[in-house]
Amino acid sequence: MSRRVWLLAGGAVILVCVLVLFGYRSDDAAPPQAAAGARVAVETQTAERRSIADVREFSGTLEASATLTVAPKIAGQIAAVAVDIGDRVDSGDTLVRLDDEEYRQALAEAEARLEVARAQYEQARSDARTAERTLSRVRSLNEKGIAATAELDSAEAESANARAAATVARANIAEARSQVETARIRLGYTDIRAHWSGADQGPRQIGERMAEPGDTVAANTPLLRVVAVDTLTAVIQVPEALYPKLARGQAARLRIAGAESADFKAEIARIAPVFDPETRRARVELTVPNGEGRLAPGMFVQVGLVADRLDSAVVVPRAALVRRNDRDGVFVVDSQAGIARFVPVDVAFTEGDRAALRAPDTLEGPLVTLGQAQLEDGIEVAVDDDAARSAASESDGA
Repeated sequence: MSRRVWLLAGGAVILVCVLVLFGYRSDDAAPPQAAAGARVAVETQTAERRSIADVREFSGTLEASATLTVAPKIAGQIAAVAVDIGDRVDSGDTLVRLDDEEYRQALAEAEARLEVARAQYEQARSDARTAERTLSRVRSLNEKGIAATAELDSAEAESANARAAATVARANIAEARSQVETARIRLGYTDIRAHWSGADQGPRQIGERMAEPGDTVAANTPLLRVVAVDTLTAVIQVPEALYPKLARGQAARLRIAGAESADFKAEIARIAPVFDPETRRARVELTVPNGEGRLAPGMFVQVGLVADRLDSAVVVPRAALVRRNDRDGVFVVDSQAGIARFVPVDVAFTEGDRAALRAPDTLEGPLVTLGQAQLEDGIEVAVDDDAARSAASESDGA
């Protein structure tokens, strides 16, 4: 009886081992269900071929294309200010008037001295003619032996003195005339006008006013600041890497700092030939048309410069870029095999949510843009946008 029990127990153990062994083998023999469950849900987009530019943005400041500080050439009291901030003025317009009473009086005195000098000159000329006639008569008498030699010498001296006096009187006229012109010029300085020359002869605007009627000012005291704002200058600093790619006349885009879009055109006008030894950057000035007056000197702006341009490049979504084994690449879906292949790429530059590639020259098939965090080369995928978003959300939550 005991032997029979032991035999039954041993048979039961053997049967259990066989069932367990066949059970593991049965699990290994069912790969379809396991493979189907292991597929990674992904979202895809396609690459495109088009022109694309690498735009680099730099912070800068707007400046007036020309600035004129209006100041008097003479001291005086301000009688009137004809303009105010924001007014448009042309070259030659009167901006400020000084009290001119003192300078008008000075002009009148100078003109009076000129009249006296002219009268003195006429008197000197008359005396010179009289002395010359006297000399001629004495010389004739001396030749006849009637007049003494001493009398002739005296007549010659008087004639010479009279001619010299006439010369001095003529010089006094020139001096008096010069004084009149000086007084007239100084009187003109009381009427302070706008004046500028050069290619930009258009109207400008009053940017700042520093004086009021009744103020007494010294010569060269700033009264107004006139700025040219129809065209502005944007000043930026560029690094060494971009410097060789810039040229005068190169187009750029400009936006006000904080604004989303670049609404304004600009053009490189001047490039400094030296770098700042501290910042290792060079000054670049761009002309910015401002006919509508939407910009103003002193604004902070962002200037976009084209550092590189590819005319026919493979452009992929930036979200498709991944890094595997220290290499940049994308996962391309093989639709027939239902797997994702890792393709190494050489990224030239990125622009917004797109990336331009130098290599490869072409990409066949949709690119994985969502769910690639779970991918390796050759993994089976299921292109399901809804599932991909859900898997990505779970991955982010984890």
